[in-house]
Amino acid sequence: MTSNALARLREQVRCLERRSLPHSPSRVLPTGLQPVDDHLGGGLRTASLHDILVPDPLEIGASLALLLPLLARSGQPVLWLGTVPSQLHAWGLRRTGISLHRLVCVESDETSILSVAEDILRGPEHAIVVIGGPRVPSLTEVRRLNLAAETSGNTGFFLRPVSTSRSPGKDPCACATRWQVTSHPSAPLCLPGLVLPLPGRRRLSVSLLRVRGGRPAHWLLDCPDHAPFSCPVASLLAHRAPSALPAESLPRRSPACRARA
Repeated sequence: MTSNALARLREQVRCLERRSLPHSPSRVLPTGLQPVDDHLGGGLRTASLHDILVPDPLEIGASLALLLPLLARSGQPVLWLGTVPSQLHAWGLRRTGISLHRLVCVESDETSILSVAEDILRGPEHAIVVIGGPRVPSLTEVRRLNLAAETSGNTGFFLRPVSTSRSPGKDPCACATRWQVTSHPSAPLCLPGLVLPLPGRRRLSVSLLRVRGGRPAHWLLDCPDHAPFSCPVASLLAHRAPSALPAESLPRRSPACRARA
């Protein structure tokens, strides 16, 4: 039996197993990037694990530009796991549409973070788990997390440095998809009366490295969360930039929703 035939047989067995699960196996999470969603048949599959590789610490913003809008559209609670305190900006999360009341940051040590993730993925609450940190899980650990996600219907995301994941013999890919997102130079915006062009929309280089039952792909896309300037820079300098936080736009200060496992 060839490797392709064996892969198709395994996928058929997985589909038969999912039919007995209480959740719907056909639900997807749209990314909001139309070419990507069209290629994936509507978005990322739920009840699965997805791997997002960060090639450089400075590119973490590009990876979050793909992940955060997806989390906001899901409408589900988000549990953000890490070995260090999560450095998430509250106002930035609000701009992407994520409710701070649905976000829980969990800090755990490196030896138990995957055990915590498995317990959450296996739980009855419909939630999304984001697993950060440099640790490279073994193939057995990834399969355990996959089984927990498929059983409960919850969805998990790995967010980890690519330099560590490329260690010889430590690059398992039992996830439904694997991504690498980096920044790309924006197209200049030329307006009448300006000598120099303005920076245009932020652009992303989105690479779908692997996908279960599909084809890899690559796109250069405009990031919808960063629109071009709506007025000349000279006007902003002369009259000062508008306040980033409108009055009464944020609730009163409350204790941070954070836990340590």
